[in-house]
Amino acid sequence: MNVDYLALIFRWLHILAAITAVGGAAFARFALLPAMATLGEEQRAALHEAIRMRWSKIVAGAIAFLLISGVFNIVRAEQLYALGPTYHMLFGIKFILAILIFGLASMLAGRGRAAHKLRENARFWLSVNLLMAVLLVCISGTLKDLPHTPKPAAANATAE
Repeated sequence: MNVDYLALIFRWLHILAAITAVGGAAFARFALLPAMATLGEEQRAALHEAIRMRWSKIVAGAIAFLLISGVFNIVRAEQLYALGPTYHMLFGIKFILAILIFGLASMLAGRGRAAHKLRENARFWLSVNLLMAVLLVCISGTLKDLPHTPKPAAANATAE
């Protein structure tokens, strides 16, 4: 059995970063926001800032891991397989969704005036981000199940 350990590590990084980002957004939307609504304004602001300071670093790290591992994965797939137009179309949609999700997640975790304005309707924007993330995960699962015809050079290289 020939295992590409580097590819496996990058796949794990990609999946773990996605789980962290999407799970954190789901937690914030369905548990944290409703719980914070029970607090007074001063307590809510203090808790939000304490969480934001920590969560913004996790969001930035998850985005970095997703971008790095995602670039590795698509370059590797292009080298090894003859990917058809359906794959490329879905990957393009996935990439655009990812950029939108990254931007919205960064804004929700940010500290600027625009971020504060966006967080005034955090429930809505977290819901939008989660909906896009679920769509992205569904597209990813579809991409994994599309036919991957090995390129002749790649088939020879992996057989050696």
